[in-house]
Amino acid sequence: MKDTGSLDLMTITVKVFGGLRESFQGGTQLQQLPPASTLASLITKLNADFPDLSADLAKGLDAGYLNILVNGRNIRFLQGHETMLQDGDIVAFLPPVGGG
Repeated sequence: MKDTGSLDLMTITVKVFGGLRESFQGGTQLQQLPPASTLASLITKLNADFPDLSADLAKGLDAGYLNILVNGRNIRFLQGHETMLQDGDIVAFLPPVGGG
């Protein structure tokens, strides 16, 4: 008999690129979230789980230069931080790349 009181978690693949990789213990992590979680919920969890990443994320988000993609789509064209996540989604954090 299934326990109807248990909460099934969804798995989100989180990828970070550039200088954020050092604070994230590599480039890819799997994160577990409750159903109906938003991108904001994921960011809150990442800030708690990876304190070194927290400052870099906050700086990039505040300055508006950190691009966040959900399944390859920029959140600016979705619902921003209120974008609903689904089991199996891939969320990528892309800092700007400079050069010349």
